[in-house]
Amino acid sequence: MKKVLRIVLVDDEAYCRKDLAELLQKTSQTEIVGEAGSAMDAVQVIQKETPDVVFLDLNLSDAHGFRVISEIENAPAVVAVTAFAQHAVEGFALDLADYILKPVEEKRLQLALQRARDHIFLRSLKKNPVIQIEINDLSTPLTISDIFWAKASENYVEVCSTAGKGLIRSTFNNFKNLLPVGFTLEISRGVIIARHQIKQWRRDSRGHVEIILRCDGVLKVSKRMQKEVLQQLELLH
Repeated sequence: MKKVLRIVLVDDEAYCRKDLAELLQKTSQTEIVGEAGSAMDAVQVIQKETPDVVFLDLNLSDAHGFRVISEIENAPAVVAVTAFAQHAVEGFALDLADYILKPVEEKRLQLALQRARDHIFLRSLKKNPVIQIEINDLSTPLTISDIFWAKASENYVEVCSTAGKGLIRSTFNNFKNLLPVGFTLEISRGVIIARHQIKQWRRDSRGHVEIILRCDGVLKVSKRMQKEVLQQLELLH
C-alpha cells in the first residue's frame, strides 16, 4: 500500500483551497494536515506540520510563492499552482515536483500526486547506491535516480546514466524489478526510460515520436507503443 501523503494547501483565495481540498478528498492515500492563506502563515504551518507535499499558489498577496520555498529548510515536495504558464521555467529551476495550472482538474491532480511521490522517492535515493554497473571494466555504484535509460542486450542490460554507459549482468525483467513501480516507461520492446529524465517529445519527419531526455539524448518510441506512451505521460494534455 502506498504511503499516505501529508499535504498542506497554500493559497490566498479560500475558495481555491476549498476546491483543491475537495478534489484531494476524492483521492486515496492523502491527508490534508494544514492550510495557509499567506506566505507568512505558510512558513509557520509547514514548519509545524512537516508535510510530505505542499500545493503552493505562486501569487500570494504578501509575497511570491517561491519565497516560501526559500525560507523552508529541508523543504517538502512542492507542487506549484498557478494561473500563469510562464512560471513553469522558474519553477523547474527550483526543483519543484510539478506545477499545475488553474483551474485544477482531477486527472491532472492525480498526475501531480504521482510526480510528488516520484520526487520524494528520488530524494531518498540520492545518498544510497543501489546497483553496480560495469563501465570500462570498472564497477561503479549508481543510485536509481542516476539512470537515464536502459535496454536489453542479450544476457546483459545496457544502462545509460550520469556516470556514462555500462552493462549490468542481468535479465531485462530482473533489472526492471529492481526499480519502483511507475519509475520508468517502456517505449519499445526491451527499452525503458526514467520518467523524471523526460524533457519533451517531438515527431520526426516521418511522424514517429521521439523523446528528448534532460541529458539531451533522443530515443525513438516504437510505432506500436506510441499511443500508450503519450497517454501515460499526459504529454497531450
